[in-house]
Amino acid sequence: MKKIHVLLGQIDDVIAREKSSENNEEVEFTPAMLTEMAGELRHALEQVSEPSAKEEKTELKKKRKQLKELEEHRDKLQEYDCHLETLQERNSYSKTDKDATFMRMKEDAMRNGQTKPGYNLQIGTENQFITDFALFPNPTDTLTLIPFLQSFSNRYDRMTHTVVADSGYGSEENYLFMSENGMEAYVKYNYFHMEQRPRFKPDPFKAENFYYNEEHDFCICPMGQRMRRIGTRNVKTASGYVSENARYRAVRCEGCPLRCRCFKAKGNRTIELNHRLRQYKRRAKELLCSEKGLKHRGQRCIEPEAVFGQIKNNMNYKRFRHFGKDKVFMDFAF
Repeated sequence: MKKIHVLLGQIDDVIAREKSSENNEEVEFTPAMLTEMAGELRHALEQVSEPSAKEEKTELKKKRKQLKELEEHRDKLQEYDCHLETLQERNSYSKTDKDATFMRMKEDAMRNGQTKPGYNLQIGTENQFITDFALFPNPTDTLTLIPFLQSFSNRYDRMTHTVVADSGYGSEENYLFMSENGMEAYVKYNYFHMEQRPRFKPDPFKAENFYYNEEHDFCICPMGQRMRRIGTRNVKTASGYVSENARYRAVRCEGCPLRCRCFKAKGNRTIELNHRLRQYKRRAKELLCSEKGLKHRGQRCIEPEAVFGQIKNNMNYKRFRHFGKDKVFMDFAF
């Protein structure tokens, strides 16, 4: 876009000056605008008679060259628009299969983290039988849980009663969806496995480990100082979900003997806490550590993993044989 602004600044034709406003740095040019602009500039140049003087010939040649550059920029903009239309919300796509997204695969023969075009296949199983499956263009499992559960509901005309999943699916948005739909969420969150280690000791200087007084809405730092509520910050996720983080600030950190271990920034320490997510994590931990939760956690390791092992190793089905999401869906279904 900057190249177009520079080019229009170089074109001293009257039409170009009319089409380009004084604040053209703020104009978002489209291929249609550039096509119209180039057409009028071409028409204006065709009206000019062939000059005889050397300087006039040089100037006319320069204008024709600028017109050609403008048309090239228009073609590039059209190409970029086509790419963006294909990308949608993704950050990459394959030229041979435009529905596929470049992802890091678990099987990395070169061990260099090379990305390859593929689909994020999600399956739901019960007693090692596939109950539902879906294909997603994004590599993050967090964004797939809600549409996958909705797909299950559309297929069976009811929501599932129990969800068992690993920590890749444990987000506030997912916990909220499962809670609103009456599901028992045996879904791990980040650091759950670390918390279960016998030698695990929570870091007292991490904000999530500060004591929180729910009644009066304040926190206590490791030194015993009260941290007052100073506001709320909204955080928007990749899916568009907005979470609220409560912000707290200490009154005086100057001279604190624990400051070197607490934080290194200037001024008083400010922390953010997501109270809703903390509640969901506590509830998830209670379910996962219950007798029923221990059973589900042990079963989860042999449910979907055994199915994938059967498909990949025993059936030697490691790659999709078709291109395009619809054909790949049919490929896996058969």
